Amino acid sequence: MKKISILAVSLLLAACGGKQVASKNNFTEAINEFAKNDKVCMAINLVLDNAQGNMSNMITLGSKEIRIAKKNSDGDKINKTALKQMEILTDADLYEKGKDSTLIVDGKPDIAQAVYYRTAKGEANMLNNAQGSLLCLGTQKVNKIALFTEPTPANGVTITKVVYDAKFVPEKWAEHLLKTTDENWWKTLQEPQRRTAILVLTDKGWKDERVLH
Repeated sequence: MKKISILAVSLLLAACGGKQVASKNNFTEAINEFAKNDKVCMAINLVLDNAQGNMSNMITLGSKEIRIAKKNSDGDKINKTALKQMEILTDADLYEKGKDSTLIVDGKPDIAQAVYYRTAKGEANMLNNAQGSLLCLGTQKVNKIALFTEPTPANGVTITKVVYDAKFVPEKWAEHLLKTTDENWWKTLQEPQRRTAILVLTDKGWKDERVLH
């Protein structure tokens, strides 16, 4: 009877095991499956010039209504970046453009304000927490599995801890918005971020533990 090497047996078992095998490919698939519905949400600010020429003020995206002065009291165009940001969000149907309003300044010509209203889609893409309003911009996916622990029984199930590098996957409109907001910030977001995940072995293969809760 021919002897079969340990390596050959291991490869055979791996081939038979399918999705239940502890492998980087299966772990990547499990993490990405969960991540598709785990949105990445961040605070995005509009830095607005004061129409009266005083200090700038800041608005975090997420408000039901946003008003942006188009010129200052001297008639000079202002808030070009903020207006561009809102144009991107309007094209993405997260906000809709309303009728311009007028800001009345004593002793000065009236100042036109662009007015925007948050849409139902915009509300669905907002997350409110203790930090304020966060705009959901995309998801993440596995860029590379760094390491994983030996699958171990724990509380009646088999688990493994996976350490991986995650890559940000923005919506098309979000990429445009982030580049317009801050090019350096956009470049930083493109760098993979180290993450960890606890995966559980099920009859359908490996799953992120949060799926089971």
